[in-house]
Amino acid sequence: FLLAWSLPLRAAEIPIATPTETLNPNLSVVIATPIIVAQPIGPIGPVVVSPIDPAIVVVVNPVLGAWGATTVDSAGETGYNPSMVLDSAGRPHIAYNDWGKGDLRYARWDGDQWLFETLASAGTVGGTPSLALDASGNPHISYYDYDKDDLWYVAKTTGGWIYELVDSSGQVGLYSSLKVDSAGKVHIAYEDLTLGKMDLKYAVRSTQGYWWTETVDSAGDVGQFASLDLDSSGKAHIAYLDFTNFDLKYAK
Repeated sequence: FLLAWSLPLRAAEIPIATPTETLNPNLSVVIATPIIVAQPIGPIGPVVVSPIDPAIVVVVNPVLGAWGATTVDSAGETGYNPSMVLDSAGRPHIAYNDWGKGDLRYARWDGDQWLFETLASAGTVGGTPSLALDASGNPHISYYDYDKDDLWYVAKTTGGWIYELVDSSGQVGLYSSLKVDSAGKVHIAYEDLTLGKMDLKYAVRSTQGYWWTETVDSAGDVGQFASLDLDSSGKAHIAYLDFTNFDLKYAK
């Protein structure tokens, strides 16, 4: 972690350990004498001594509980490019690529067990998925079809899963980033990898189900690894790589 040290204070000036500032819930700056620095401070947790002045230490509050790693899916060579979100109950939903089979997979925790579905398996599909949940908790996923070089979209509705071709104008859709706004419109940022283009593109789906796409940036080889988010008014903001200049760019 990064520590923002205050101006050095001498131990003789503050002989008793005194909290002075809380940086975050797990990090507190404490002024202490060298004797207190050298000893564990009761149940509070470990200490880190300031490189500026030994009278300044940082107390790191202990983490409540330990990390637990769980194998979700071990059937073959799977789990590539996972995209995860938590629903309103705090339960994880994961879209991922089964690289061994070339499938798009979806897993969710129902509170008792993991439930799985294979959403696309016609050829080598399911590349670099991006998952989001709408206001009702329904999953929406964008993904890349490696065989046809197309961007696809799949979403769960009351009638089941629906599939839509978003963009097929060249080699499009790798490393997409998807969000759903409060009105239910779907927004996707992605790269057009077509030879001679290498552009950042953006697609939006209306609540009536119509897709509209546009090129956001075409100045060189841009648009790789796009990351999209929406502001409170539903406007898209996109961060992405300019591979020509090796720069980070931002569009809105």
